[in-house]
Amino acid sequence: MFFIMLIIILAVGFVVQYLFGFIQIKHFTKHYTELRENGKVAIGRRTAIIRSGTLVLFQLNNKNVIEEARYMQGVTVFTKFKNFHGLEGKKINKIQKEDLANYNKLLKRAIIDAQHTFNVVQAGGEIEKIPSPMMKAVKKVNHMFTKKGVKKHGLHS
Repeated sequence: MFFIMLIIILAVGFVVQYLFGFIQIKHFTKHYTELRENGKVAIGRRTAIIRSGTLVLFQLNNKNVIEEARYMQGVTVFTKFKNFHGLEGKKINKIQKEDLANYNKLLKRAIIDAQHTFNVVQAGGEIEKIPSPMMKAVKKVNHMFTKKGVKKHGLHS
């Protein structure tokens, strides 16, 4: 009986998580589409497992100048996008550390990621996928059980 209840609770939790994730994706799509209607959009992200994740959207004009900036920062799926100011009128590829002095550490990292992503895409490259927090944890566990840098030798007779 205990295992049946546990399976039901896990299934309900999975469904709820899926629905909230869907709502958050829909929210992201709405903001991305609004900005995309006015030009290119640069996206920066800073993922985290326990701490706040951060996502930035920069709407750029045809000269790659930031016209509008929005960010989403938080731990839960209830986090919403907010406008932020201070980078309007700057070219995305010309943002300097001094321009980021008024922002928190996580937002700075997401802005730098947006700049990096923009530069890679402009050069014709592809953006590497950031593994999910679960995949990062799995890789850490796997790393603990494997020896890096040790050559495997065959059996000697």
